[in-house]
Amino acid sequence: MARTPHERRSVALLLLVLTGCVWGVGSAPPGPVVPGPPPEPPSPSAVAAIEQGRPAGYPIGGIDISSHDHRKFTVHWPTEVAAGSQFVYVKATEGLSYVNPHFDADYLAARAAGRYVGAYVYARPDKGDPVGQAEHFLRHARFTRDARTLVPFVDLEWPYEGIKAGPCYNLSPERMRAWIAAFIGRIEREIGRKPMIYTNTYWWNPCTGNDTSYGDYPLDIANYTKGPPKLPAGWTTFALWQYAPGNPDEAHSHDRDVVNGGPAGLRALAWP
Repeated sequence: MARTPHERRSVALLLLVLTGCVWGVGSAPPGPVVPGPPPEPPSPSAVAAIEQGRPAGYPIGGIDISSHDHRKFTVHWPTEVAAGSQFVYVKATEGLSYVNPHFDADYLAARAAGRYVGAYVYARPDKGDPVGQAEHFLRHARFTRDARTLVPFVDLEWPYEGIKAGPCYNLSPERMRAWIAAFIGRIEREIGRKPMIYTNTYWWNPCTGNDTSYGDYPLDIANYTKGPPKLPAGWTTFALWQYAPGNPDEAHSHDRDVVNGGPAGLRALAWP
């Protein structure tokens, strides 16, 4: 998920006129959403490619999206639905000021398509102020206890191109551990449950000094190999596996994920 800064083009919403059924922490419910024109039907070739690319033994797939996905194409929800993509994570914020300008549109479109939906935040340890970054995310993310909203995840990984920092954001393992604890702790206190951590073994282990403190937090592991992913220090299992990175130059190409544990595993990530 290491990408250029994410700025979205609005995606046409689907089929339903949504009222303010979900809202950001500390904000008023949104007004009605006017649907756009009917979408084109699913692409049979894209559906087949998505289904064939899903790792064996993990029948429930989904996507995570950001403005990067809309550089040339928008998410084609009928194709995603036809291919069995049952959940969507949408980037909400990054650092202390960035807000994905198309977060609301993508979030509501995914809900209109009947998907489980959650928000994520791209962490910026180089920007400091972990509590401020967490609060910025909480102001703009959407949460509702409806058993369809997924627990948010915190994206902790290598800096994308354009961030002027070393692989570990110029922090020592000790300082990185303190930053992560403050950041995740603020989100956990607000939402009342452990957020999910998105990372990969080859960033987490060296940058945190093999921190084992988060083994009971749900893990979204990024690993683009055919076999089961190698887990970071502290974890013995994962909740999601991002098995394929997206390519914004190709239609229907998004970061792709599978759920560990089938339908029960997906329900466990939603609000009770």
